[in-house]
Amino acid sequence: MDDSLFARELDYQASISIAEGLLRQGLLTDGEFHNARVLLLAKYRPLIGELVAEAG
Repeated sequence: MDDSLFARELDYQASISIAEGLLRQGLLTDGEFHNARVLLLAKYRPLIGELVAEAG
């Protein structure tokens, strides 16, 4: 994994973690979380994050 891919993965994981926290706190709906995940996947194009999103 090169530095660029690692950085994208790290940024995606941090962002999705924040979104998950907002979802748990009730500040995002399931639909809003799904939309956020789609946008984050498109923005960061994480290798591992995309594999996990497809499995879930």
